[in-house]
Amino acid sequence: MRRRALAAGPSPGAARGGLALAWVDDGKERVRAMSETDAMERAAGLPETMTAVGIEHYGGPDRLELMEMPVPVPAPGEVLVRVHGAGVGIWDVGVRSGHWDMERPLPLVLGLEASGVVFRAGSEDSAFREGDAVIAYLYPLPYQGAYAEYVLAPERYLAPAPTRIGLIEAAALPVAGMTAHLVLTDILDIQPGETVLVTAATGGVGTLAVQMARELGATVVATAGRESSREYLRGLGVEEIVDYHDEDWPARVWELHPGGVDAVLEGAGGTTAERAVAALRDGGRMAALTEDVPSESSRDIRVLPVATEADGERLARISRMVDEGKLEVRVQEVLPLREAARAHELVEARHVHGKIVLDAGAERAA
Repeated sequence: MRRRALAAGPSPGAARGGLALAWVDDGKERVRAMSETDAMERAAGLPETMTAVGIEHYGGPDRLELMEMPVPVPAPGEVLVRVHGAGVGIWDVGVRSGHWDMERPLPLVLGLEASGVVFRAGSEDSAFREGDAVIAYLYPLPYQGAYAEYVLAPERYLAPAPTRIGLIEAAALPVAGMTAHLVLTDILDIQPGETVLVTAATGGVGTLAVQMARELGATVVATAGRESSREYLRGLGVEEIVDYHDEDWPARVWELHPGGVDAVLEGAGGTTAERAVAALRDGGRMAALTEDVPSESSRDIRVLPVATEADGERLARISRMVDEGKLEVRVQEVLPLREAARAHELVEARHVHGKIVLDAGAERAA
């Protein structure tokens, strides 16, 4: 992975006591002037630069580059987190490829979820203190992403990290946890005794969704192909599993639940999305996580949109579920930050059980 460097030099504000950090990129400089407050923060121990992974152009995994960037200074209402882990998901692939616009300029550091320790709060009355272990859900992306040694976020994006698991594991929780919880409790409004079909059940969202649905008192049906995936789901307590390689798998669902299931959390896309509609009962409801949203049928089936955004209170509830033993976080592999391209390749292959996490601390130890 190539490394882009930063150069420190004089800025237009230098005469007022400011400093500058500028990108050096094939002879072009992008200058960010630092205010006098920034300079004081540096003098108080805030590092000047950090290692991050981002893109300067959209495209494949080869577009991911190791960069050195300025460490941001938190303003009131913001918190600077020293990142331990950054979760990797299919959503990151969408950002990297340009299919999902974060409405942020390039160069862009990727990553919408992080775990770490509060390094600096922007105000004395912050709810978070230096040394607090936290997790963050970074959407809408406020500044730069989580594939970095430090990440800056509004306080409302953060929640206390679960204490039952380590911080690397906790990085797998925010996006998948927030999505699964919002879909099941708010969008689908799952009630005790209902049946829920979860597709892409071994992925990050699916892993947590099957557990949350069971916690809500629902019966879970999951799709899986390989025997290793079936075994993985059985380890999460899922007893009813159908093989999506069977083109008539919705009929297998009806054999388990005559009349069809009450609700579907659809995360696979493609032909699976259309077939999942056939597994629903008349008047059933589906939440689609991909762009492959099936058309509503004549059986009064509702296909409901899904849109998640930062919610510290919801994230804190999910964190407590882990501490209460109601949720198990699964991480298939931990890679150093500099192997982000490899992480993306694994995610794009769609055979990950649980999540892939990048270890930002590996860069500090290198």
